[in-house]
Amino acid sequence: MKRFLAVFYLCLAALSSTAAASPVMVNVVTSTWEGYANPDETGYYFDILQRVFPASEWQLNVEFMPFARTLYLIEHQRADMALSVYPGDIKQSLLSDNAVEVDSIDAAVTPQIAANWVGIESLSHRKVQAMLAYRYNMLTPVPMYYEESSNMLSMLNSLNAGRIDAVLDYQKDILALVPRLKSPQNFNIIQGVIKAEAYFAFADTDKGIMLKQHFDREHKRLIDSGEQERLYLETIDKLKANNY
Repeated sequence: MKRFLAVFYLCLAALSSTAAASPVMVNVVTSTWEGYANPDETGYYFDILQRVFPASEWQLNVEFMPFARTLYLIEHQRADMALSVYPGDIKQSLLSDNAVEVDSIDAAVTPQIAANWVGIESLSHRKVQAMLAYRYNMLTPVPMYYEESSNMLSMLNSLNAGRIDAVLDYQKDILALVPRLKSPQNFNIIQGVIKAEAYFAFADTDKGIMLKQHFDREHKRLIDSGEQERLYLETIDKLKANNY
């Protein structure tokens, strides 16, 4: 009951602040994802944020940082909101009621695996690596010898040398590092090997509950009106135009 009252009064305070033309501050943390969370605060995620938290009523304070750091700050209640997380990424947090997108993860694999590819099952009991805190192994029941690292280039060099079997990430981020490999590219990229719903996360605080309640209500309107799908398809078209 005390928690409910605290959230109720926070909502009243937010409304009062809005009425007085003093925007409510929302501290947002995110990694950079091309087309979704660009460094200039454009992209699909920000399209959603701008509609849910209009500048006349809310002030978004956005910080870009490594993904693992965003999870830490939300879990330790040092930020209000994090963009694009999977269920289970953070133990102590509140996820939006509805997904903001279905994420598509690609794989760089050895030529031998690519030649016999039958789906994610081809990575069963294979040595697979991904970026720190991405936890892609939690998104599939396929058993893998899965490890994470903070150095994508090092992982790709290991793949190129045949020391590991696959690297899970996004095609464009993988291809951007190909010119820096120690030897010519000796792997293939397979797109869309894992599909997963991505959500926005909120700190498990009174303010976080208030923000989540507001977000869920306005986000549902975007979904029901078809606006979210329209924004998402526009993003995909832009990425395709840029050869993503």
